[in-house]
Amino acid sequence: MIQVQDQSSNKEGHKAEFYKQTELMKKFSKDFRRFKIDKVLEDLGKRYPESEIYLVGGILRDKMIGRESKDFDFVVRNVPAPSLGEFLEGEGKVNLVGRNFSVFKFLPTNSALRIHIDFALPRTEISTDMGYRDVEVNSNPGMPIEDDLSRRDFTINAMAMNCQSGELIDKFGGRSDIKDKFIRAVGDPKIRFTEDLTRILRGVRQASQLGFSIEEHTWKAIQKFGPKILSAKKDGEQYVPWETISDELMLALRANPARAFELFSKSGMTKEIIPEIEALKGIEQPQEFHQEGDVFRHTILALQGLKPRASDELILATMFHDISKPETLETPEKDGVDRVRTTDHENKGAELARTICTRLRIPKHCTERVAWLVKNHMLFAHGKVHEMRPRTLRKYFIDDPKLGDDLLELYRVDVVASQSPQQEQNLREYKQVKEYVGEVRDAMTKVDVGPKQYNHLISGEDIMKAFNIKEGKDVGRYLETAKDFIVAYISNHRKEPTKKEIIDHLKDK
Repeated sequence: MIQVQDQSSNKEGHKAEFYKQTELMKKFSKDFRRFKIDKVLEDLGKRYPESEIYLVGGILRDKMIGRESKDFDFVVRNVPAPSLGEFLEGEGKVNLVGRNFSVFKFLPTNSALRIHIDFALPRTEISTDMGYRDVEVNSNPGMPIEDDLSRRDFTINAMAMNCQSGELIDKFGGRSDIKDKFIRAVGDPKIRFTEDLTRILRGVRQASQLGFSIEEHTWKAIQKFGPKILSAKKDGEQYVPWETISDELMLALRANPARAFELFSKSGMTKEIIPEIEALKGIEQPQEFHQEGDVFRHTILALQGLKPRASDELILATMFHDISKPETLETPEKDGVDRVRTTDHENKGAELARTICTRLRIPKHCTERVAWLVKNHMLFAHGKVHEMRPRTLRKYFIDDPKLGDDLLELYRVDVVASQSPQQEQNLREYKQVKEYVGEVRDAMTKVDVGPKQYNHLISGEDIMKAFNIKEGKDVGRYLETAKDFIVAYISNHRKEPTKKEIIDHLKDK
C-alpha cells in the first residue's frame, strides 16, 4: 500500500481527509501505464538508486478534485542534468528546448497518446524583472524538493508526490486549500506577483476554471498589481505579452464566461486591456426593455445565460454585443429624444469589437465572425424570420449553420438578460425562430442538400446555356437567385426542384 505523510497539518480533521486522498493517489498507477510512464520511472530508479522522483504541480490538484489532466511534470533529485538527459534519450524522444534550465520535454517510445512529459531538476527562479521571461534559474540536483515547491505560484500547485514511496509533500497547505476551494499564493502574494505578473492572470483563470474563491490577501495583491498588467520595461517592451494575456483571458472565459468577466473587471485588468468594457458601467438603458440595470449588468447576465462549451466567437460576441452603447447613447435630457436610445449600436459595435479582438491578438477568422455576430445581433428586432427573403434566410442560417446557431444563441442570451414585460413574448419568438430555421434545415437535409451544396441542381454552364450568355457577373447573379429559389422550394415542398423548374423561375425574373 502506498504510504503518505501529511506535512501540511497535524489536525485530526486534515489527517482523515489526507488518508482519504491516499486512495486517490493510487489511481496514478493507471495513468502511468496508460501513457507508458511506468517503465520510464522504473528504469530511472534502477539506473540511479539514489534518485528521488516526484510528480509535481497541477496534475496532483486535478486528480484530487476529479478533474482530467495530462500535464505530467516530474522533478528528479540526485541525478545530474546531463545524466538525466542521456537516460531520457534512451527511453524516447527528448525536446532540447529548455535544456539550459534543466527541463526536458519527453515523449516515451511507443506511447499511444502524443503527449509530452516534463522532467526537471529541482530549481528556484529569481526574478530580474516582473516578466516571466526575466528570471535567473538556479537548478541543483541536490536541492530539497521543498525549495523547488516554494518558487511556485499557488499552494494548490505547490505539492509533490514521491513516486517511489507515495509520500505527499504539502508544505504550503495545498490539499487543505483544495478542500476549502481557495486560490492562495505561496508565501507573500506581493512577492509572488512581483516575480511574475502572469501569475495574476493564472490566478483569475484558475479561479474561473475550478470555481474556487481567491483568498483575501492574494486577492488584495491581485487588485494591487492588476492595473500594472500592461506595464513596460525601460526598453518599452511589455512585461506580459499580449499573446499571453489573450491566452489566459480566453481560457478563463471558456471555463466560466460570467465569472471570468467579473474577476477581470474587479482585479483592475479589464480597465487596462479592454477599457471599453469598463465604460459600460453606469450606461442607462430604456426601462421598457431593460429593467435589469446598466449595460454592464446586462452583459454579465447575458454571459451567465451561455450554455457550457460555447464557441469562442459566441462568448466574445456576447461580451461585446452592446460595446458601442456608451458612444451611441442618447437621452431625453441631453439629446431631446423620446426615450433612451442607442441607434446603430450594432454596426458601430461590430467595428469596435473588431478593434478589440485585434488588440487581443484573436485570430482573424474568429475576429470576423465575432464582428459579424455583433453586427447582426439585432436582426430579430427588425423583422420576423418567417418573413425574411430566402436569400436572407440562407445568408444567416443555412450556408454557415454553425455561425447561424451562434446568432440564434446570441439572440437567446440577449433576451434572457433583458428583464422587461416583453421578455416572455421575446423568448416565445426565439423558440419559433429556432423551430422555423430547424425545419428549413431538416428539409434540406432530407433531400441531401447541405450548406452551399447546390451545384448538382444548377451550374454556371446550365445558366450560360439557358440564357445564351458568356461567363461573367451575370452568371453569378443568376446563380445567387437560383440558390434563393432552391432554399425556398425545398422549405415549402420538402423536395428538390428540377433543373427545368429552376430555369423557368429565373426566366420569370
